[in-house]
Amino acid sequence: MFAIDCHDHVYNRRIAKHAVSGVGDFYNVEMNCTGIADELIGIAENSPIKHFVINAVALTPKHVNSLNNFIISECEKHKEFSGLATLHPDMENADEEIERVIAAGIKGIKLHPDTQNFNADCENAMKLYEKIAGRLPLLIHSGDYRYNMSHPERIAHIIDTFPNLTVVAAHLGGWSIYDEAVPYMLDRKCFMDISSVMPFMPPEKVLGFIKLYGADRLIFGSDFPMWNPIKEYESFMALELSDEERAKILWKNASNVFGIDFSEYES
Repeated sequence: MFAIDCHDHVYNRRIAKHAVSGVGDFYNVEMNCTGIADELIGIAENSPIKHFVINAVALTPKHVNSLNNFIISECEKHKEFSGLATLHPDMENADEEIERVIAAGIKGIKLHPDTQNFNADCENAMKLYEKIAGRLPLLIHSGDYRYNMSHPERIAHIIDTFPNLTVVAAHLGGWSIYDEAVPYMLDRKCFMDISSVMPFMPPEKVLGFIKLYGADRLIFGSDFPMWNPIKEYESFMALELSDEERAKILWKNASNVFGIDFSEYES
C-alpha cells in the first residue's frame, strides 16, 4: 500500500552533519542517516513511500527566512516533496513571511517548542497560530519527559483557543509521555502523527493507541533522519489493521490535511 511520510527533517549539505549530530545528542539516539534530501529519496526509491512532507526548524528568528528558502528550493527540485515552513515566536515580520511561503506553495507550518526554546502556548506563539488559523495546518512537536514546553496540556490549549487551526500533534501528542497525553488528546479536534512512536513501544501498545484514537485522526511519519522510513513503514504494516485503516493513516489523512494530490496512487 502506498504512503505519504508526513514528518521528515532535511538539511542543507553544508550543515547536515552538524545538525544530525545535534539531534542525536538532544534525544540520545544514534543517528545512522545523513539528513540530506537525496538520501531520503534514495532510501525510499522503488518503495511504497511515494511522497514526503519535509521541514527544517529555525532555532533562532534570524534563520527563518533562509531555512524556508531551502525547503521551498528542495520542493521545487523534487516532485516527491511537499514543504512545511518554519516560524519563530520572536521573529519580526511574521505576516510577510507567512504570505511569502503561502505564495511559494508551502503546505503548512512546523514548530518544535523544545528545540526552539519557547512554551508552545506562550503569547507570541499564540499570535502566530492566530495568523495561520484557517490558512495553513500546524505540525507541532508534542511532549518530552524532560521539559514542559510542548506538554500535551499546552497543545490542548492551542487547539481549544483556535478551533479553525488544523493541528497535527506529533508523536501521538506526547513523545515519551504517550499515556500522559491521552486525557488531553482523546476528545479534542486534532490530528496526531505516529512518528517516533514505534521505536519506543511494543507493537501491541502501538496498535492500542491507534484503536483508542481512531484511524481518522492519525498520520504516518518516520521522523527521518532519526529513523529509517522503510523500517517505520514495515513496522506499521505489521500491525493488525484493516486496509481502510491503513489507507487513512498512510496517505488519506495526510493528503487532506496538507493538500497533497495523491490521486495517481489511490488505487
